Amino acid sequence: MVVILIDTTRPDHLPFYGYPKATTPFLNELASRSTVFEQAFAGSSWTAPATASIFTGLYPFQHGVVMGLAAQLQIIKQDPNIKINRIPDGVLTMPEVFKANGYRTFTVADNANISKAQGFHQGFDKMVCLSHTGAKNVNRNVIGLEKEIKGGSPYFLYIHYNDPHKPYKLELAPGEGNGERVYDQKLVYDKELTLVDASIRELFQRFGWKRDTLVVVTADHGEEMFERGFYGHGRTLFNTVIHVPLLFFYPGSGLVNGGRVQGPVSTLDILPTLSSLLRFGKLKDVAGADLSALLKEPGRTAPARPVFSHLQLKGAGRAEVLQKAAIFGNYKYIYQSNAETSLFFDLARDFMEERNLYPGHTAQANKLAARYYQFERTCKRFNPDYVDIELDEKSIEHLKTLGYIQ
Repeated sequence: MVVILIDTTRPDHLPFYGYPKATTPFLNELASRSTVFEQAFAGSSWTAPATASIFTGLYPFQHGVVMGLAAQLQIIKQDPNIKINRIPDGVLTMPEVFKANGYRTFTVADNANISKAQGFHQGFDKMVCLSHTGAKNVNRNVIGLEKEIKGGSPYFLYIHYNDPHKPYKLELAPGEGNGERVYDQKLVYDKELTLVDASIRELFQRFGWKRDTLVVVTADHGEEMFERGFYGHGRTLFNTVIHVPLLFFYPGSGLVNGGRVQGPVSTLDILPTLSSLLRFGKLKDVAGADLSALLKEPGRTAPARPVFSHLQLKGAGRAEVLQKAAIFGNYKYIYQSNAETSLFFDLARDFMEERNLYPGHTAQANKLAARYYQFERTCKRFNPDYVDIELDEKSIEHLKTLGYIQ
């Protein structure tokens, strides 16, 4: 069992979601034999809360990892001894579920957020924590674990590639760009995706995953590319940053067939779906839904249900900003506390959310908002857990480079 997460990946830069460039030829081939979800949405728009939601099947306001390094380290200048919020010990994580069912568990993760400090170690037998070292180094570390991974009982492997996350390591060849900054950045972004694609191909061939291995490919979040005045993520909950790829591949199993699924689903659905697919039993208290029936019969639309996303921004000396999103069918509601703003979009006609319909559809928008707030009030929550850490100068400078500290 393998879960592959490609950090900062927009579906509209992947050929199997309609991108005209062949950025990911291997994943394109894989997608033709996979169940591909057209509208999968992340639980947040930056790594720590969004990945914690994948690991737990819970929204950020449930599992408590709401800010991650990107926000918490803003206070680093005032106090190098800081508290990092982390996945509470009482929350069942994806590797813990697999471990409880007889799997040996491994991870190689190339993002500083995916660390023991933030609770991502829970359930892993072996954890390799890297920080933006590149896909080739990720593969070297996975291959370094090959004997352990292949030995004995079934295994669960989580791989977290970080290459499409700025700062980009690749460069354009002479004459490849046109000198316009955003255009050239997009070209490099595409090259980073191609590098990851080749790295995934290498591991598939080496480990033989094309034969009988259940594989999930997804992303933690997407990336704004100056659609709204900045290049990055973790500032909004628009589709540019929460719409993510999601495919399930399981050749010869009869449990996953090739096809496309329309309608909103969540990356929180991955854990309960895997638990059902592998007959581990139904998980308690998760917010994600079991999509296994759609994997057997793709081509259908996902059952209608509200899907949420959450973003909390808090920096030193600044007021806390909350953003909340709810998607139901073709409609999406966003609340932004910084401007006390409500937004409402018809995604069937305006997936890039260029036209706010809220003024003319207040009642419909408020009904969708009420679904979010009712769930937020009544859902199962876990007490936030914190750990004290002290960062050295090297760690601080590296996190600045990644944009996690201003």
